[in-house]
Amino acid sequence: MTFRSEGPRNLGPRPCETDLQSVFRVMRVDPIAAESADLLYERAFQSHWDDVFRFSLAWTNDWAASEDMAQDTFLRLWGTRHRLDWGQPVLPWLLVTARRLATDRFRSLRRRLLAADSATIGLNESVRAHWLDVRAAMDVLSPLERTALVMTAIEGIPYDEAAQTLGTSAGALRAAVSRARQKLEAA
Repeated sequence: MTFRSEGPRNLGPRPCETDLQSVFRVMRVDPIAAESADLLYERAFQSHWDDVFRFSLAWTNDWAASEDMAQDTFLRLWGTRHRLDWGQPVLPWLLVTARRLATDRFRSLRRRLLAADSATIGLNESVRAHWLDVRAAMDVLSPLERTALVMTAIEGIPYDEAAQTLGTSAGALRAAVSRARQKLEAA
């Protein structure tokens, strides 16, 4: 009696194979590279959590929402840790991801606010008026101007590093920050 191998279709456990080894084999991930990616993720988490949290806080002005956004950012990093090029700096990737999460959050909040009646919000008029003024002033800024202003003025990231993160030149970033400041002063 001869047995025929099913080749790559046979994804069941092999004799004396641990569950983790089975997962690595099915995912076609090198266990040594996976362990290395996990260690690099831990280092990135330890060294950049505060930066991502502060960046999120600058965007949301809400402590709890900033923690959630930072956690979501690192959760996305965890999901891509095996595909990420760890030879490149990870902070730009984290900040861009956090900015995209903030944008998604603002869109969601905008939809909910438009759907809600102003009487059900429960804010007193002075707080509501101030919030609307800030929102209107920030709505005037383009996404590049808003991001450039947050990264350089609030986060304190140097213009060169922020420009590299945003994929633009330092001169264009300085111009965006200048325009953002002028627009906010005029508002």
